[in-house]
Amino acid sequence: MTTSSGFRALFTELAQKPEEDIQLDRAALYLAGEEYPSLDVSGLLAQLDAFATRVSLQVNDKSSPADMARAIAVYLFTDVGFRGNSGEYYSPDNSFLNRVIETRTGIPITLSLVFMEVGRRLGLRCSGIGLPGHFIVGLDDTEEYLDPFNGGVPLSVEDCRALVQKMSGGHLEWTDQFLEPCTKHDILFREGAAFPKAIGALQRMAIISPGLPSLYQELAWCHAQGHEFRLAIAALETYLKDASDPEDIKRVKGQIEGLQTTLNRLN
Repeated sequence: MTTSSGFRALFTELAQKPEEDIQLDRAALYLAGEEYPSLDVSGLLAQLDAFATRVSLQVNDKSSPADMARAIAVYLFTDVGFRGNSGEYYSPDNSFLNRVIETRTGIPITLSLVFMEVGRRLGLRCSGIGLPGHFIVGLDDTEEYLDPFNGGVPLSVEDCRALVQKMSGGHLEWTDQFLEPCTKHDILFREGAAFPKAIGALQRMAIISPGLPSLYQELAWCHAQGHEFRLAIAALETYLKDASDPEDIKRVKGQIEGLQTTLNRLN
């Protein structure tokens, strides 16, 4: 049986590979293995294989990316029953891919990961999109998106804009940069930050991108996920000390204002 430290070593080795060689599903399971060292990586990967096999019966080589995405969404979110865990959003199990596969519930990033990995097996070119406060999936080279946390509902650019306004209480100014695809390292960065053990999460982030200035942005995201809004604001303010790009500074200041508005509503 692989130990927790053994899974950490496996994750480290995989996360340090070039972008094109990283297997997101396997890396996410290695992360989960630190908490669940008895998990069966091969068996869980086989479940994702089986999901893709079932969807393949509904599509063919002539299926458009949108049709394929729709078929995946129907199968995962209607037939299999994956859903966003709104009632227990901050439950640690929502962040562990093995538990998400077992319970069919998760948070936006883990449900997006399930969708993307089933899509990858079918040749669907799609990417994770880290909107402020929410994670969705975009179909590459299109302006089509979908929201795995909410049943895979399709989203237009305008829908994404409205979603950001809703999440920020109308205080965050829209920028098309919000729709830039996340790299695999970005996704693992966020996935690691979603875990409940802060020290382990920070170690994982350092493994992926040692010395990266945007670490403070990811720390802010991590704190915000835990409703630690003051700490999130402090992390973003630290980030701004070394920021130089005017658009980036404007965007981060908007995030701070949104967090401050949320904090004021709670006080």
